[in-house]
Amino acid sequence: MRFKYIPLLFFCLLLISSCTQKKQKLNNKGLLTQEELTAVLFDIHMLDAMVYNTEMANKTNIHLPQEYYDSVIFAKHGCTDSIFEKSVEYYTLEGEIKSIYDAVIDSLNVVNLLNERNLKNNRKVENNNN
Repeated sequence: MRFKYIPLLFFCLLLISSCTQKKQKLNNKGLLTQEELTAVLFDIHMLDAMVYNTEMANKTNIHLPQEYYDSVIFAKHGCTDSIFEKSVEYYTLEGEIKSIYDAVIDSLNVVNLLNERNLKNNRKVENNNN
């Protein structure tokens, strides 16, 4: 009875080690992992949204040069534009870019919902104060 779960345990260990090995292969190729690429893309889209909202509020055009992305977002994540581009190309060719962007969109939707909730709560507080 004790040995009943040994094959299941062995399978789980094999699965975990194979996932770990895949991550190491990606890092050896000089690519971002899927999680790292998701975080970089999320930050890029958040920055774009902030610039767009500022432009709309101030009715002025703001142009951020590519160097701004390099110095802020890529530095934050410890990568370069070439590593970013190679990673996007790799995951696109492997057919995994859709799942990465699904995660980015999910994260952006969560931020949007939190912002909407905060706006709604702020309006309630303002209405109660008046």
